[in-house]
Amino acid sequence: MTTQQQQPKTPKPADAGTGNEDTFETDISESGDDGTSVRQAEVKKEDLSEVKPSQEKGG
Repeated sequence: MTTQQQQPKTPKPADAGTGNEDTFETDISESGDDGTSVRQAEVKKEDLSEVKPSQEKGG
């Protein structure tokens, strides 16, 4: 009988334009005068610092 070693499920690295840094997307909650909001952000696996704020809002 053969058993396969299970690897922990890790998030797929997001497309980071900064090179080969290990990053993943996570939810970030922010509190303000209007209440609490939740958004997705790409963070570094090493120190959980945000890689780049979303550029989708463009203007």
